[in-house]
Amino acid sequence: MPAPPKLTHLQIFLRFLRFGFLAWGGPVAQIAMLRRELVEEEGWISNARFNRLLAVYQVLPGPEAHELCAYLGTLAGRRLGGFLAGLGFMLSGFVLMFLLSWLYFRMDISQSALGPIFLGIQPAVIALIVRAVHRIGTHVVADKGRPGFFAGVS
Repeated sequence: MPAPPKLTHLQIFLRFLRFGFLAWGGPVAQIAMLRRELVEEEGWISNARFNRLLAVYQVLPGPEAHELCAYLGTLAGRRLGGFLAGLGFMLSGFVLMFLLSWLYFRMDISQSALGPIFLGIQPAVIALIVRAVHRIGTHVVADKGRPGFFAGVS
């Protein structure tokens, strides 16, 4: 049975803080990154279990990528591990949004060098999202020959 490696609470926090800092492209890209590293490469949980968790978290209110991080952190370090994984994953986005908000109100971004930089980043972020949607879609769709999700349901 797959299991996460033995990690200290600090290692759990830093691991998920890293995920938060690398999670460009929104929840789809975040989930694809979690799947690739923790399921496919390191085997924290099975692919089938990850798919079931993702399905449950998608129908619950709230951000499913964050909920997956908290669950995976709980596997590695119990309640405190789950809390630290969730905090680490969320903290980077909070800090980034805080800094960008501060910049937005302190300077006119459209009239500075940052305007073209942000415009240049947009295609890369869109490409990350499209790639992540494709990766998650290939894992979620079990029978690629089916014409649709509700096919055969009466």
